[in-house]
Amino acid sequence: MERCEKELSPSDVSQRLAVTKGMLEFLPPIDPEHDVPVRVLDETGKVYVFYLSCRQGKHRKPVFQSKQWRVFVKERGIAAGDVMYFWAEENAFHQTQYRIALLKMLFS
Repeated sequence: MERCEKELSPSDVSQRLAVTKGMLEFLPPIDPEHDVPVRVLDETGKVYVFYLSCRQGKHRKPVFQSKQWRVFVKERGIAAGDVMYFWAEENAFHQTQYRIALLKMLFS
C-alpha cells in the first residue's frame, strides 16, 4: 500500500488543503464544473467528506475545499508543521476508500 505524506502548511491549516500530485494518483478525476465528494476515514474510524475541486484563476491547483476540511482541522487540533498521511485501500466490499492519518509535531 502506497501512502502520500505531506507536511501541512499554514494555508493548508487555515484555509484549504492543497492536494499533491501523489494524492491525485489515488483520487477520482477532477470535474472542472463540479466539486467531487471524497469520503475519507481517519484513524479513529470517523468519516469526513472532503470536496475536491480546482482553484479558480491563474493557478488551478487541486484542493480539498475549506468547509469540511476546516471541520477536520478543528476537531483534530491540527497545526502547521503536522504531517498528514493519505492513501487509498480496498474495503470488504471491493470499493476504494480513502484514509487519512496525522503525525502531530510535539515541538515547534
